[in-house]
Amino acid sequence: MRTIPEGFLADLAALLEIPGVATWEHRRADLDRAAEWLRQRLERAGLHAGCLTDLPGPAYVYAQTELRPERPTLLVYGHYDVQPADKADGWTADPFRPDLRDGRVYARGAADQKMNLLLPVFALEEIDPAALPWNLKFFYEGEEEIFSPHLDAALVRYRELLRCDAVFSTDGWQYSPDQGDLRLGLRGFCGLEVAVTGPSRDLHSGTFGGAVPNPVQALARALSHLHDEEGRIAVPGFFDDAVLPGEAERQVLREQPVDRAAWLARAGLTDEAIAPDLAIDEVTGLHPTIEIHALEAGHYAMGLRTIVPSSASARLSCRLVPGQRPDAVAALVGEFLERIIPLRFGRRIAVLPGSSRPYRIAREDPFQELAATILARVDGRPPRTSYSGGSIPMPGAMASALGVGTILFGFALPDENMHGVDEFCRLTDIERGLAAWRRLLRQTPPRPPQP
Repeated sequence: MRTIPEGFLADLAALLEIPGVATWEHRRADLDRAAEWLRQRLERAGLHAGCLTDLPGPAYVYAQTELRPERPTLLVYGHYDVQPADKADGWTADPFRPDLRDGRVYARGAADQKMNLLLPVFALEEIDPAALPWNLKFFYEGEEEIFSPHLDAALVRYRELLRCDAVFSTDGWQYSPDQGDLRLGLRGFCGLEVAVTGPSRDLHSGTFGGAVPNPVQALARALSHLHDEEGRIAVPGFFDDAVLPGEAERQVLREQPVDRAAWLARAGLTDEAIAPDLAIDEVTGLHPTIEIHALEAGHYAMGLRTIVPSSASARLSCRLVPGQRPDAVAALVGEFLERIIPLRFGRRIAVLPGSSRPYRIAREDPFQELAATILARVDGRPPRTSYSGGSIPMPGAMASALGVGTILFGFALPDENMHGVDEFCRLTDIERGLAAWRRLLRQTPPRPPQP
């Protein structure tokens, strides 16, 4: 059954109109409004709902059905915060005024992930509570887009309230309009900022150049030592604790090879840009990385400004695999850069807020198998399984605090401009997602994995 219930698009529009950007500290009230809107919507669906506000940061929205001890418990996770957006960035319309055109809803948060937040709520409303085979709990946060800095503390504080047999995350995406994608893993994450200082102010390069230390040169040289000439990570000790892919992981990838030409087209690269024997899916999903994202030093000032800059800075991040701890890797990379930068320069190396643990779940996990069965029935073909190179803090945090696995069960698609200009979701995403959630909530639950 693929239909959109009456009221879904109106509710989606109402939620999309609330900006709820976690990085906009001056607009915290928007996050409060989004949390309260969700609380009321969950209550309207017949759930016992409330906002948990006794920790720093935006409220956690919690709701539950009547809990019966004979039923297994499913925790539905999602986040109501979104990325920043402004029409001046190039949006066709105001990003916080939802625009329905050509079978798509355009707005910030449409795909990531307010559409997904509402799917299980509407699916639940269609079921007689007495016939529901699950206990359901909902847990929606407002800081995912800044790497959930208070989530670990929340999971400790609310451990008993959130106790469950499995987590189904509404934050996720599928491979294509007619084939699902179940993630078997996510990479972890940590980030650093490196600042190097020289003279107390910018100096004329003709008068002072060659005699004063240039922080741009020092930073560029330090960053160049992170990788060798082939682009391989060269930081001593970086791989010491990393669990690199084994035969089981490689077999999963061999079963569904990457279309190299399509991947290169999506990346905007020519065939010569990467080695012909590079295992793209293995490198991007199962290996750790260090990437430099931004450099700042001097400026062009509409021409060539011939100075020795007083400072230079860079931001970089590491994607991590099982065995690697974000705090340990950040410290290791920071200490490496500290040693490389000459003593005649000032320096500040800071770990950026927000990190994420690496995460793995077995393909044979019974809840993962249940999700695969449902997606196959909805799409008419089995889903892919993959190891995502991205990072979401929640699955690793849930595994650590609650001892349960997380199934990524969202229905956005990769081309829907998540985090970008003119983000959108398709009406067919809503129909498909509702069809899957309807099946899931009516499905006889599997037996939870034994510890």
